Amino acid sequence: MSFATAPAGRTQGRATNVPWWYLLAAGSAFVLFALAIPQFDLTTVRSVAILLGIVLLLSAGSELLAAMATARDWQWSHALLAVLLVSGGVVALAWPDPTFAVVARIAAWYFLIKGLYDIVNSFIARRAERYGALGEDVRGTAQWWMPLVIGALEIGVAFWATTYPRFSLSLLTLWVGLAALSTGLTKIAMSFRKRGIRGEFPAFSEGFLPPVGFGAGATRESGRAEEGRVRRPLSEEL
Repeated sequence: MSFATAPAGRTQGRATNVPWWYLLAAGSAFVLFALAIPQFDLTTVRSVAILLGIVLLLSAGSELLAAMATARDWQWSHALLAVLLVSGGVVALAWPDPTFAVVARIAAWYFLIKGLYDIVNSFIARRAERYGALGEDVRGTAQWWMPLVIGALEIGVAFWATTYPRFSLSLLTLWVGLAALSTGLTKIAMSFRKRGIRGEFPAFSEGFLPPVGFGAGATRESGRAEEGRVRRPLSEEL
């Protein structure tokens, strides 16, 4: 069996059947929520910390949804990210007397972890596209750069939040809004990719490892030999 033609039943057996528009709806809701956050009348750091905790907990829920929509070999990564987001949300909600520095650092850790995760995810999607693991429909692979761009921006905001020296309540609110926006954009990008993939996301062994070594070369040579045997009788008949 060649690398790019894994059996559909085996691939689908490793992934749950969650419609792509679930992710699109969740991402769109986060984007609308992010646009509404600057309109909230937040007058204390405590209120911003509570809002940040809510955003992190909701983001954890969206990662669980993403885990149900991706290949089972990669569900653990979304679950791990959800656990980290829940931890950050609990800290933001339970901190007894949050200050500007505390809230800014919680937001910065969110952007850093989420940014690194999105960048790694984009490289995985790019490798799957390069070796043809996602089929011939380019809609499923054309969005690999979206999490890369989002992740790079998230890391930039993380450094911005950790190095900003002055107190600014409006800036804290902006960072919380950007956190909700980044979650929404990544889910929208994932929904586009899932919509373009034929069937389900490929499993790790079927989609993310390059065809290298003797096994891949033998597979190619056997394919050529088989093709020659098929063509030879046809030519003899003519």
